[in-house]
Amino acid sequence: MRRPPAALDPLIVGVLAAAVSLGGAGRPSFWYDEAATISASYSRSLQQLWQMLSNVDAVHGLYYLLMHAWFQIFPPTEFWSRAPSGLAVGAAAAGVVVLGKQFSSRTVALSSGVVCGILPRATWAGIEARPYALSMMAAVWLTVLFVHATRRDSAWLWLSYGIVLATSVLLDVYLTLLLLAYVAFLCLYRHSPTVLVRFAVASLLAGCAVAPVGVEAFGQVHQIVWIAPIGRRTIEDVAVQQYFERSPPFMIVSVLVVTTAVVLWLCTSAHLARGDRRLIRSSPL
Repeated sequence: MRRPPAALDPLIVGVLAAAVSLGGAGRPSFWYDEAATISASYSRSLQQLWQMLSNVDAVHGLYYLLMHAWFQIFPPTEFWSRAPSGLAVGAAAAGVVVLGKQFSSRTVALSSGVVCGILPRATWAGIEARPYALSMMAAVWLTVLFVHATRRDSAWLWLSYGIVLATSVLLDVYLTLLLLAYVAFLCLYRHSPTVLVRFAVASLLAGCAVAPVGVEAFGQVHQIVWIAPIGRRTIEDVAVQQYFERSPPFMIVSVLVVTTAVVLWLCTSAHLARGDRRLIRSSPL
């Protein structure tokens, strides 16, 4: 059998990743946060939703608006409420394939996309009627656009980057932290002054555009004061939960696979290709 064309790789991985998330999306009953999505997006008119966001959940305003439009077409059942999240996980995995191909081989890109689609935290987000899967999708494709803009250095690309950045931050305020990774990337690869200036201008304009929402969200910080502050549990959240989501067996298998790959590489005479070296250097970002 002939291998499918490389151009279809993102589509194939995206479909498989979405299928993994959506396969059992209709089984678990809604939990508290998902009920908040239904209440905000389905049970309220646009005017009532706007009034609610002026008091609570401004950080999820764009997601609630998108879900309000979704519920004009589909019923608020468990499956259909979670379908956008499952599709977003598929789009995120497809984006990882595209991003991987910008640095390394087709095999590396495909493997990365598959891993993204089956990570327990990704599948968790894919069966939850909350904005986290869409945030993941936005982060991946924003990064794809950012890398493409640094290489082509087109004014239109940087304009598109600024628009997508602003939209992404409206989905999740924490995506502003991606700017730190982007700055590190630009410093690491020593891009031209023109690229640095255009990146700074586009990011600054995007920040100014979403500043009112940020101010409103900061004024509602009392909503999450009950969440535990940074401490010993934070290490677990960052090192384990954000990838493996209460699945120690998956974490153990992942560690064994990575360790085996490192040992085999060190024990052989194979040398990493330039693209693979760049990918490894960039991955901590």
